[in-house]
Amino acid sequence: MDNTSQILERSAELFSGRRLLLVNPAADGLTRSLSADWTLWSWDYAAARGLAGALPEDRLVFSHLCPQVDDLDAAILVMPKAIERAEYALAQMLPLLAQGKVVYLVGEKKGGITRAEKLLGRYGAHPEKLDSARHCQLWRVVVDQTVAPFQLQDWLQQYELTVDDQALHLVSLPGVFSHGRLDEGSELLLAEHRALPEGRVLDFGCGSGVLSVAMARRNPGCRFELVDIDALAIYCAGQSLALNGIEAEVYPSDGLSDVHGRFVAVISNPPFHTGIRQDTSIAERFFNQVTRNLLPRGELRIVANGFLRYPPLIEEHIGPCQVLRENNRFKVYSAVAPG
Repeated sequence: MDNTSQILERSAELFSGRRLLLVNPAADGLTRSLSADWTLWSWDYAAARGLAGALPEDRLVFSHLCPQVDDLDAAILVMPKAIERAEYALAQMLPLLAQGKVVYLVGEKKGGITRAEKLLGRYGAHPEKLDSARHCQLWRVVVDQTVAPFQLQDWLQQYELTVDDQALHLVSLPGVFSHGRLDEGSELLLAEHRALPEGRVLDFGCGSGVLSVAMARRNPGCRFELVDIDALAIYCAGQSLALNGIEAEVYPSDGLSDVHGRFVAVISNPPFHTGIRQDTSIAERFFNQVTRNLLPRGELRIVANGFLRYPPLIEEHIGPCQVLRENNRFKVYSAVAPG
């Protein structure tokens, strides 16, 4: 069981028998071991898949928006990696709590829980730390003020980029990769103008959709499909495509779990962090599995930090790897499947 769930179990008397909203849950057995009237909100597709069957479908919500739950006794937020994602979540959770009810914040000490007092102090006068164990902390505050209703448009950021002398209009939400800007890795990948093969193209870990928006304009013979594990990214990518008049399919996937069929190309700025820890396992699993989704002579084109030892993994699973572009931090790799 996740450390955050274990520390919640240590204070089971606070939660047992209560009507609770749990946000950003770990995919473990907490809701089975701690008897309460649970509703879960997750923006992590892997966690949502892992929890499937633990609760009725209407009590486990995968979305960029918090489910509307009446008569809550308390709400619990498992601290996300990005502090702005925590603020976004709390802004949706707090209007569901009447004054006098309680909001809890739990998280790892290295993951931002040290900001708990400041975050909770916006909603109540006396935030308090209840427990500290397993490298985690549990905080709470009693809500003592009226909280304004949540408005999604207050959190959406629309911004414009110029690529190939064309304006791209993009939408982002807190915690979506490269929120509100073009990251250096994606910029380097887009600097490579070599055409993609015509046909189906997969954008793996699409974020706000910048790669597909730019490459769809360059490659009108391609049909793009965008996948991401993050519900907020899925929503933003869909909005970005619509703003730019590009038709493409966007859907959630845990790695390649929900990707079907084969593609002439796969493009990606793949994630290499899980939570607060550097983690290349997502990319390793991706290289191992992506061959089943590449047509013969299909191309994998990715950008990655230069210190990551991706070329041996790419060559082991796909084929000879070449560097198309590089700077002092990133490299753009290309490999073509045999066939």
